[in-house]
Parts: sequence; C-alpha cells; structure tokens
Amino acid sequence: MKKPILGVNHQFLFPDSMTNEKEHTETLKQIIDFDDIDALDCWVWRGERSKEEIKILKSSDKIINYNIGDRFGEKPCYSASSDKAEALYAYDTIMREIEYALELNSKKIVFASGPDFPQNREQAIESFHNLVVKISANLPKDVVLALEPTDRDIDKFFLLGPLGETVDFINNLKKDNVNIGLLLDMCHVPIMHETLESALETGKDVLEHIHLGNCVIKDKSSIYYGDKHPAWDYPGGEYSSQDGKNFINMLKNIGYFDKENATLSFEMRPVGTLSAKESLKEFVKVYKSSDIFC
Repeated sequence: MKKPILGVNHQFLFPDSMTNEKEHTETLKQIIDFDDIDALDCWVWRGERSKEEIKILKSSDKIINYNIGDRFGEKPCYSASSDKAEALYAYDTIMREIEYALELNSKKIVFASGPDFPQNREQAIESFHNLVVKISANLPKDVVLALEPTDRDIDKFFLLGPLGETVDFINNLKKDNVNIGLLLDMCHVPIMHETLESALETGKDVLEHIHLGNCVIKDKSSIYYGDKHPAWDYPGGEYSSQDGKNFINMLKNIGYFDKENATLSFEMRPVGTLSAKESLKEFVKVYKSSDIFC
C-alpha cells in the first residue's frame, strides 16, 4: 500500500484569507514552508495579485490541488443555470480559474455544482453536465476534475448533494470522456444526511480526492453551523480526532490508498487558540496514528 499525497486547505487553516487579499498572499508565503505536507488545496486571488501568488506557489515544491469556487467580492456563479447570461458568466469565471490552475501545473481541479434549482432540477443537471463537458474540452488529458457535493437543505443548498445522484452524474460525464471523479469531504457527509460508511459504499468506485474535516449540525445557533469546517473535537461538532483516524482507516480498507496519486487533505479551521502551524501538527498526529503506518 502506498501512502497518500497529504495536503491541507489553505483558506480554512487561515480563515481571514478568504476575505482579505493581503492576508491571502502573506499566508500563502507562510504555508508553502510548512513541513509534514506535500500538497496544498488552494486558489489564487484574481487580477494583478494572481501573478504574485502564482509566483509564490511555483517557487515551492508543493503539489497544487486547485480549488474553484465563488470568490469574495464577486458575483456568485450559477453553474447550472439555463439562463444564457448566467451560464456564460459561470463559464468565463471558471475558465479564468482553470487558467490559474494550469499555470500552477495542478493535476486535480476541485469544483462544485453551485446553487440548486429545485423547481427545475432536471434541466439544471443537464445544463451543468453540458457546462462540465465544455470546460473539460480545455483540459489536458492528465488533469482530472474532482466534483465536491454538499448539502441541499442545511447551509449551501447546492444542486448536487445526494451522493447517489452525484455518482450517477459523474458516471454520465465519464461516458462523454470527461476525466472526472468524486471529492468526498468528511465535513459534508452529515449535512448530506449520510454516514461515513454509506458515503464510502456509494462513492468508492469514483473517489478522486478526500477532505478530512468536521461540521456542526445539532446546534443551529453555533457560528460554525453547517458547512464551516471547525477542527476535530470542536464542542458540538460531529467528529472527534478518533473519528478522523477511523475514517482514514476506512479509506485504507476500501483500497483508496492503493490508487495512483491518491490524495488526502485536511480542511479544517485552527484548533482553539493554536496557530495554523500548531493546528496542522495536531492534525498530522491523528493521520500518523492511523493504520497506514502500522
């Protein structure tokens, strides 16, 4: 069994970076020197700042799993919209991000469906399918899209949440020769009304990337209610560090780590008052206590 390529999500380890462009750049400078990880799940700030951030990331030895998504200060993308203007805006914005990803030599590009259209979901799924096919035509053959589902009824209200539907969507795209797989986020499993066991059983044949994390769903008054990614062991959260270890062991048992270029990334906020670097070391301790190292 090979060990996975271990990474960490930049924006959650440094939460202020999501909304502060200077913080985003300065923390990218910090994180590229962090030990214990070989990869970064990240994105670059748009515009002129992108040039500086791309230069920072290219100067490192980290593998980049590029994350596409809505950016602070920009109009959100409705990737599954049948409205021509909205669909064109989504395509243009995603292609801007694709260009950044390719410049960083990213081989795994993470993306999501965007908002749900509950009154016309069948048409929305078809529109999103067509958009992904169009995007895929611009990608080198060795670049894979990793589709990340999340909830329809708790926080994000995205089109693709139920795992069974997401896996069917991925398999239909594969029939159109799209290089695509599933990103299974541990944080999203409870808010999609799944268990870790059911999620792996449904998605195991198309798994492409894993996020390790936590969520809060029992306390609606919590600042981290929904898809906010607190650290393991957060009070009121769904998962402990032991649950994180157990999930890593489950991934080993289904053979995920036997795949070529299997990737596994922490996607959590810092632990309590610990710094980003100290928090990452705590996450890595859990990883190193798993059966991968037995």
